[in-house]
Amino acid sequence: MRMQQALFSTIAVMAVLGSPLVASADDQGGGPPPMPRKEVCKENPGKCDEARARRQEFCKASPEKCEEQRAQMKQKRAERQQFCKDNPEKCEQQREQMQAKRAELDAKCKADPAKCDEMKEEARKKMQDRMGGPPPKAD
Repeated sequence: MRMQQALFSTIAVMAVLGSPLVASADDQGGGPPPMPRKEVCKENPGKCDEARARRQEFCKASPEKCEEQRAQMKQKRAERQQFCKDNPEKCEQQREQMQAKRAELDAKCKADPAKCDEMKEEARKKMQDRMGGPPPKAD
């Protein structure tokens, strides 16, 4: 149950953050910069190339941390797949709830972009606190 709550919390934070391209590499919480979503890459191929380059730089500078996070993500995906396999109805219900929450957040962001930026910054700070702070800046 705790794993489900943690996974759902992570998904909720990701939804609040919106596109990972919104955060700069300096804003990320100790891990490699996140890869943009496929839809974002189709719309902004240059930004995706930049994000890939930042991620590669991070992984070159911190290969252990990069590999550790890659393994954690792989494990989380496997756990989620198993959960959905064991509980297809509940998984679909969670997916629908997340889509509804995402649509609600998108509407709020369109209505009040300044408030949206505040929410994103707050979510970034919470994520950085969980991850141990922002990554060290390159010289």
